[in-house]
Amino acid sequence: MNKNLLRILPLVLTITLITGCILHNNVFYTPEIALKKDGQPCISIPANEDFFRRKKEFDISYLYVFQAGVGELWSKNNLSSKKNYYIKNQQCLYFNYRFQTNILYSIGFFSTEKGNDELQNSTKKNWKRYMRIIKKPDGTLQLLLDGEARDYS
Repeated sequence: MNKNLLRILPLVLTITLITGCILHNNVFYTPEIALKKDGQPCISIPANEDFFRRKKEFDISYLYVFQAGVGELWSKNNLSSKKNYYIKNQQCLYFNYRFQTNILYSIGFFSTEKGNDELQNSTKKNWKRYMRIIKKPDGTLQLLLDGEARDYS
């Protein structure tokens, strides 16, 4: 192996590690959202979060619902709870909030993989997504996500 490469490799790896840690703290992950038969959203951690199908569970520490231009409508902090709130990927999270039609919401939650040290940043994730439920002229409900939800008028 080239001696110059061996000299700069530790530097490159260190810079990559530092920038990766800094960027990781500001990353938002995208939850899956689908409408259930009752017209309320099913918000879940996507299937690809358990790539090796180990049936891993996630500890949900905080959930929130914001309305654009209004602020926080609902939140639940599970950190102070004596019992952790565990879910599996693709399992609907429990948002104790009744979502209305034609309102732009920002929903989110924080998760940590069960069984891992909660101080370990690699398993902490901040999930966030914009959504809006609209009633179409035929009376059916439609879910709009992200830019489509924000741009709807």
